[in-house]
Amino acid sequence: MTTKSPRDKTDWLIFFRRAKSVDTLDLMLDGALKKLKKPSEQANAILGHEARLDELEGTG
Repeated sequence: MTTKSPRDKTDWLIFFRRAKSVDTLDLMLDGALKKLKKPSEQANAILGHEARLDELEGTG
């Protein structure tokens, strides 16, 4: 069974919600950025990462 990659900021936020610490979140982003080819896909991953980071830090 293949899993579809997240497509937009909201999908990435849902994906990144598995991370319970900033360190894990950063590792997940690094892995995602290595796999993504298009700058628009990378940008969506970064936006989702930032949204989850805000949640973890209590500012979101």
